Amino acid sequence: MRQSQKPTYLLASGGTGGHLFPALSLGEELKDYGRKVYLVTDNRGQALNNASCFEEIFIRPIKRRAPIIGRLMLYLSLFWHTLYCYWLYRKLKPTIVIGFGGYPSLPPLLAAQLSGIPTVIHEQNAVLGKANRLLSKRAFCIATSFPETRGANSNSVCTGNPVRPEILALKNSPYTPSQSNDPFHLLIIGGSQGARIFSETVPQTLINLPLELQRRLKIKQQCRPEYLAQTKAAYRQSLLDVDIQPFFKNMDELYASSHLVIARSGASTVAELAVVGKPALLVPYAASLEGDQWYNAQIYAKAGAAWVLREKSFTPSTLSEQLIILMSNPEKLTKAAKAMRELAQPEASTNLANTIAQVIGDLLTVKM
Repeated sequence: MRQSQKPTYLLASGGTGGHLFPALSLGEELKDYGRKVYLVTDNRGQALNNASCFEEIFIRPIKRRAPIIGRLMLYLSLFWHTLYCYWLYRKLKPTIVIGFGGYPSLPPLLAAQLSGIPTVIHEQNAVLGKANRLLSKRAFCIATSFPETRGANSNSVCTGNPVRPEILALKNSPYTPSQSNDPFHLLIIGGSQGARIFSETVPQTLINLPLELQRRLKIKQQCRPEYLAQTKAAYRQSLLDVDIQPFFKNMDELYASSHLVIARSGASTVAELAVVGKPALLVPYAASLEGDQWYNAQIYAKAGAAWVLREKSFTPSTLSEQLIILMSNPEKLTKAAKAMRELAQPEASTNLANTIAQVIGDLLTVKM
């Protein structure tokens, strides 16, 4: 690479928040150094159309339908998009291509590897995903979020999982426990998949807690639109202070004020919880591919930062028992919050950017 010519980075990502948030964080980091950054993702990535860090976002939907026909459509779609990316690279001339997992990342990475363009993959979870596993042998290296990642080879480096800037801004905020008669802020976030169990179980649990605990609760609950009516109806007969929304735009404020979080254990969720230092009750999504959410959750549970309940154990009686214990023991929550923050990797964006830049000899020294 000539010194006068700045490299071009192309990022490829699946369309879920778990894939897109790290890609967005890396894009912003590279943009700060004056680098050109492009993104290839599926139609769910249109939510990032206003992201100023990308020169352009290329939307390439991957078609997946029912079993036999669906698999054929998937293969044809992957083949077509690989040809498209091969043509795109002749136009953009990317210096390196970085994949963040998910089927939409397969064609861009495969086209790059067939074209001789260096590739790096980033794995957000504690177990290597299917797409990343297929691409890992020909990738220059695997950047992981956890020191130990199942399925990763020896050519891997732990960089951490980048989180959104507004969440990162909370990295030094202290955890202030709720004492016995103080308001207790409970945050329930379901992630992008499988939140129905929260809509059913959490209201049943909270409306049957002892009255002295109900009076303390200040509840913020994320709920998928299709479950919104039934969830609101479940709370209607109670006196609980609850705010239910399909999407909260002020997640930084909600994290900052919360005393306990009930959440899935997707990669972005646990990375954000660690940065903000909030104790959590984690309920891994049972249908997650590769069982990645279960492995993510175990790392936090073993560190004493979270409590884990499998979906089959996430019942009103079990949850009620856990909440009574935790709301009555601020010391236990404070200890978990400390353990959570010790798992944080606030420099993940910088680490990932430097790891990728080293592959092509790009020195990231002066921010714009």
